[in-house]
Amino acid sequence: MKKVLTAIALLGLAASAPALYAQAQNAASAELDAKQIIAKLESAGYTRIEDVEKDDGVWEVEATNSAGQRVELKVDPVTGAVLYEERDDWD
Repeated sequence: MKKVLTAIALLGLAASAPALYAQAQNAASAELDAKQIIAKLESAGYTRIEDVEKDDGVWEVEATNSAGQRVELKVDPVTGAVLYEERDDWD
């Protein structure tokens, strides 16, 4: 009986694997690329946008904010929203 239940559980996992893979692919394809991130930041008033790179699942960007301060940003990869802004005096 244990073998039958184990086999049924494994078949269920195997059947759901393609759906999970497709879901992961759709999530990745919904992410914005670097050009789109830059465009979002420019429309939000950021200038001198540099060092746009993805790290730990978010975009990290160095830019100048609307107050003229150099900042380091963490940006949501799907929406382009600024998640975190920290002043960065690296000029």
